[in-house]
Amino acid sequence: MKRIGGLALVAVCIGVLSNCAAPLGLSARDNGNNSGGFSNFSGDMSGGGSVDSGVAEATATKVRESQASSSESRAGGGVLPPLGEFDRTEPGFQVFDPCSEIAGIDLEEAGLVTRLESSVRESGFSHCGFEAENSDGQTAFVGLGVTDIGIEQLERQSGGRRIYEGEKLPVIALQDPTFGRLFCTVYLETVRGTLVLEFSGFGAFQGDEERCALGEEILYTLAT
Repeated sequence: MKRIGGLALVAVCIGVLSNCAAPLGLSARDNGNNSGGFSNFSGDMSGGGSVDSGVAEATATKVRESQASSSESRAGGGVLPPLGEFDRTEPGFQVFDPCSEIAGIDLEEAGLVTRLESSVRESGFSHCGFEAENSDGQTAFVGLGVTDIGIEQLERQSGGRRIYEGEKLPVIALQDPTFGRLFCTVYLETVRGTLVLEFSGFGAFQGDEERCALGEEILYTLAT
């Protein structure tokens, strides 16, 4: 089995995840008015499930025949919240936790079949990792999470330019001099928080455009 980064990549993306998130301020708080906690979650993180890596077969690279969604589209028929803006200070607001609220079968359909043990969950932020594998036996790291910080604020905090804008979903990716060489991180804003997906790519020669497009494809599969 060919591995790209292997344990080193997993260690960077999962073992020190708080550092991965820090450049874009995903766990930072500009005030104490955060209402986006996880108090409504049972704490059961088994929703993603684990599948023997020997039968892991990523579907993130498959070409979907469905028509592309416009930037104004809302997720429909999928497992993600509707697309749109949110206000984390609104009473009763709860961020969506993809690590516990998406069923294992839906994650598998998107190619996220081998779940890694490590995960991070704190007020307004959640993240879990997966290993995907293509038909050539190459593996990729996929991180899936959510933050209660909107895309507009993320852009201001990062100061990075956009390096990718989605074709099927209104996702964006921002220039990241710290971790950009490891993976493309795409963001998708929903009414229950901003989804964050990191994708390392299946090969060392995949550029930002291809890695970001594959990351968008995973979210598109979950959204439709």
